[in-house]
Amino acid sequence: MATSKQRISIYLSTDRQLEALFNTLRELAPLAERGKLSRSTAIEAAVNLALADLKANGRDSAIYKSMVTPP
Repeated sequence: MATSKQRISIYLSTDRQLEALFNTLRELAPLAERGKLSRSTAIEAAVNLALADLKANGRDSAIYKSMVTPP
């Protein structure tokens, strides 16, 4: 089965937050939905949410405020 996804590498200082996110998502999801969840899908969703917030709110977005120190 061909997939349109690309493989990339990311480097985290620790995997604790990713594991906490993944485990919490799995705990909250109905049993039938848990198979659809993976660390990759969690990261993809987080990036999509951050990008949507950034496009909608610019400098007021959570991702901007967490990464950029204003002058």
